[in-house]
Amino acid sequence: METLSKEHTKELAKLKQKKYRENTKTVIVEGARLIDQLQKNGTFLQELYISDLEKYDFKDFDTTRIFKAEPWQIEKIADTKHPQDIAALVHTKTVPITERSFLLYLDDIKEPGNLGAIFRTAASAGISGVVLSPDCCEVFNPKVIRASLGTVFSLPIEIHDINWLKNNDGVIIATTLHDSIDLFNAVKPDGNIVLVIGSEAFGIRREIIDLANLKVKIPISNSVESLNASVAAGIAIFHFTSR
Repeated sequence: METLSKEHTKELAKLKQKKYRENTKTVIVEGARLIDQLQKNGTFLQELYISDLEKYDFKDFDTTRIFKAEPWQIEKIADTKHPQDIAALVHTKTVPITERSFLLYLDDIKEPGNLGAIFRTAASAGISGVVLSPDCCEVFNPKVIRASLGTVFSLPIEIHDINWLKNNDGVIIATTLHDSIDLFNAVKPDGNIVLVIGSEAFGIRREIIDLANLKVKIPISNSVESLNASVAAGIAIFHFTSR
């Protein structure tokens, strides 16, 4: 058992900034539920910080370093306003995509909560992996991690520009209002597929729509302009995984 020093706390607090996360390839995760889920998925905790030592059984944690932290230190390193009494340092490494039967391509999803929710849905549906356009939100943004319930560490994820789509041999399915058919009338094509989801504000870029082999839209009431991107992704993912 080690005591978390003020200097160490100061260095860990820097991980709230994207540039420090990218430079060190680490991120702070917080909360008992999230840490428990990470461990169930086989994620190693580089360091663990606890302010209420009597609350936890240290044998439950896969880590070599446990620090006794003061509540103010947890608040200093955590990303939320009212964090729990436990946090951990985790290596930020994505799992490469090795199987391609059903891939999701996300075009310009910038809202962390949406991106995380899409990751969680994709993992729960058992799809092969998720490909992000380079202008999407950072994969290991703490808000993304929380919204994904840690699935960013176990779900196969890669980042590629439009050239990846151009060279892809799967059937590209775009969710768009342009010359599209009702999603619920669409049958899953044979072979590998790539389902493309765009941002709630702008949708999918025209250049990507032009590459699509199949274009689908989710029927919604005229009283609503659009669906939340993560909701739209969930509906489309489960439609095609059930076919």
